Amino acid sequence: MPAPVKRRATPGGVPSSTPAREPPRLRPALGGGRGSNDPAPAAAASRELWLAIHLPDYVLESLRWRARFAGAAAHAPGGTAVVDVEDRGRVVFACDAPAATAGIARGMALNSALALLPSLHVLPREANVERALLDAVATLATGFTPRVALEPPDAVLLEVRGSLRLFGGVRCLLAEVRERLRRLGCVPRLALTPTPLAALWFARVDEEVVLRRREGLASRLAPLPLACTRWPEKSVQSLATMGVRTVGDCLRLPRDGLARRFAPELLLTLDRALGRAADPRAAFVPHPRFTARRDLEPELSDTARLGLAVEPLLEELCAFLRLRGHGVDALELTLLHREAPATRVRLRLVAPATQIAHIAGLLREHLERRELPEPVRALRLRSGPPVPVVVVAGDLFARHAQRTAGVPQLVERLRARLGPDAVHGLRLVAEHRPERNWGHSYSVPGTDFRLENRCLAPNMSVPYFPCRPLWLLADPQPLPGGERPRYDGPLELEEGPERIESGWWDGCDVRRDYYVARDRVGARLWVFRERQGGGRWFLHGVFG
Repeated sequence: MPAPVKRRATPGGVPSSTPAREPPRLRPALGGGRGSNDPAPAAAASRELWLAIHLPDYVLESLRWRARFAGAAAHAPGGTAVVDVEDRGRVVFACDAPAATAGIARGMALNSALALLPSLHVLPREANVERALLDAVATLATGFTPRVALEPPDAVLLEVRGSLRLFGGVRCLLAEVRERLRRLGCVPRLALTPTPLAALWFARVDEEVVLRRREGLASRLAPLPLACTRWPEKSVQSLATMGVRTVGDCLRLPRDGLARRFAPELLLTLDRALGRAADPRAAFVPHPRFTARRDLEPELSDTARLGLAVEPLLEELCAFLRLRGHGVDALELTLLHREAPATRVRLRLVAPATQIAHIAGLLREHLERRELPEPVRALRLRSGPPVPVVVVAGDLFARHAQRTAGVPQLVERLRARLGPDAVHGLRLVAEHRPERNWGHSYSVPGTDFRLENRCLAPNMSVPYFPCRPLWLLADPQPLPGGERPRYDGPLELEEGPERIESGWWDGCDVRRDYYVARDRVGARLWVFRERQGGGRWFLHGVFG
């Protein structure tokens, strides 16, 4: 009696009588390498959940998004149509709801559309604005997960399995994504599946599904039309003549015949959608600095109105910083004119800032001091590299924090009104000569000092620093006397000598022996004696 065999179904639906055998094991892809054409599942993708954000109206939404910062209307109340300038602007590429109600559709000749709706507002398509909107959506998506990939021209993919618990589950995550995109001016279609391509296909046909497991993925994909794959039009038409109009019809075709008759990429795409092959994605990298532009209509010459016009750009800047958890300490606002050279307003902050009210107030102070050669037709805002925001903990009752909280803001406001170099602090310089061991600092005055003005007893953990006076004379004052100096009488030398010899490399060589002296009324002075030129005495500082 022959050994029993197990019958299995081939991709074409015909049973096969080959003996059953264990499927071969696949090694997981290393670093997201290219998937093979093997239908076995890719182990690396089994632990992933991909969220697809599809923007079906990205053309109109990009123009509205741009108009939000340009200060102009993106569409007219009677209806708006977008034409592709690369197609000579003769065919409608996209239209809004009022235009669609009038019978206008994509692919219609522009003359026919104007005949249906004479008040139609026609706009040219702008590919760079569409890509800028997609980048903005991807940048927003980095607030949910670091694994973000672009799917131009109208989709963004997010791997969110590790973010579900952080945002309270799938429902809360999807609701938060939808709300943030609504604030951006987008109406998305969302889908969540174990593979990025499957999520993208579901979102394209407006089927917002949530599938956590891969077992039932093929049956859920089967009813989808082949248009969701965006395969070449010639291939889709050829499949339609064979009666293959859905993903399920394509899955029932013999694999070898599909690969021979059509491009091998079609079969690989199906395997990636079902999780049978790895689907590596290039990671989206946000721009390291914030850059935005706003066109002004009409042109402005009033600095007060310019301060209001720049606030939408500052809102985008603060959102940019919140996603990164950083602040910014340098900004450049460029005012563009028609004929005159651009006017640049550079803002240097004492401490990293993240609040729009604080940055807007400083920019208004700077703008009030400027005289514009011509009206401003556009604004361009560019930030410096984002810097971490350091939070300093105060004491238990926050007394020190209350005393010093307003110091950075005060310094920045004074600089805005008096000029960037009018207010400065002090910093220590690695120099032995007392008159040269300090310099100007443009941070908050006093915050650069790390050494206290007191004598520390030498031990193993705290270094020893000699005493220094609180008041250092600009120029040392000569003192009379031979072996003992005099200042309103003879001085009593209490500490010293401390020898300082330095400056031989820059032509200002000093050779001095410093002493702490006390006069007849008890004041403590800092004096030194030259070790050259006759051994004269000088007064250099006074202790408090």
